[in-house]
Amino acid sequence: MDICRRLYDMAGVDTLVILTPSNTRYLSGYASTNCQIILTKRNSYFLTDMRYYLEARKYLGNKFEVLCQDIMSSKALIEGDKIGIENDISYGQYKAIAQIAGNNLIDIMPYIAALRNIKTEFEIESIKKAQSVTELAYSEALKIIKEGVSEVELAAYIEYIMKRNGCQIAFDSIVAFGDHTASPHAHPSQRTLKSGDFITMDIGAKYEGYCSDMTRTVGYGQLSTKQAQIYNCVLKAQNLVIANLKAGMTGKEGDTIARDYFKQNSLAQYFTHSLGHGVGIDIHEGVGLTPREEGLLQPNMVVTVEPGLYIDGEFGVRIEDMVQITQSGVIDLTNTDKQLTIL
Repeated sequence: MDICRRLYDMAGVDTLVILTPSNTRYLSGYASTNCQIILTKRNSYFLTDMRYYLEARKYLGNKFEVLCQDIMSSKALIEGDKIGIENDISYGQYKAIAQIAGNNLIDIMPYIAALRNIKTEFEIESIKKAQSVTELAYSEALKIIKEGVSEVELAAYIEYIMKRNGCQIAFDSIVAFGDHTASPHAHPSQRTLKSGDFITMDIGAKYEGYCSDMTRTVGYGQLSTKQAQIYNCVLKAQNLVIANLKAGMTGKEGDTIARDYFKQNSLAQYFTHSLGHGVGIDIHEGVGLTPREEGLLQPNMVVTVEPGLYIDGEFGVRIEDMVQITQSGVIDLTNTDKQLTIL
């Protein structure tokens, strides 16, 4: 069944109004900075403006009635009393819909999430393609790393490789050297590389609208014993999770595997973020591996496993793979070596 009709039937409303870009992309397969979708029992409308109208009609004409108008001029398209909307739209968007459709607005996000959480074969193949380009960019980046290269220079080169190979970036690349690696989401700066630095690269490509996400930490020059020990501890924690994660667990239970390992090694205070997150059209979506996530992992969800330890003023280590959940375990979608690399 068409994904739009599935969503409509699940929601049990008279009209669905979809406004957020990731959901319109999911339902239509077409990305635009100006689009809204209206679904009624018999009709599917895609609203946009003249910048996208001709292209949208070409791509979507056999699936949607493509209209060059906005939501405020679309009252005649809305049927019935029960109007389904997303719960993460802006207040301005909410007021606009209430103005044209009345106040009987029903949250349909649980139904969208239920569909988006479980990836289809096409979605998984798109994520794999994005990941293959991410890994290519990483391997090419290793070739230009030398003393004096800056964080922003390395980040720019990684993003260039992704775009040259048919992808967009899934998020702003995180590239950090030395004690800057102790900031989990460090912004690349003009800081230059020197011997003894760890290098963290948290990068991801986007293909056909679907994201990938991978982090590797490598060393440059002579590393300390402490650096090597912390790296190996992070790697052991990640391997432990990947070996035990499976469908039926809660996200919290997945997070606990790594968190307990770090506690046993008196390092828990340095693990300052959640273990992982869902990946799809959005880089963070769906059920995550967090200390409070009670949602269940299900087959064909795609999540990251990214334990990290961050010692302020010294260094940080993060290793991140994307995995596909199965009934009995996971399929690791990341194929880049994780043993400590020293350049």
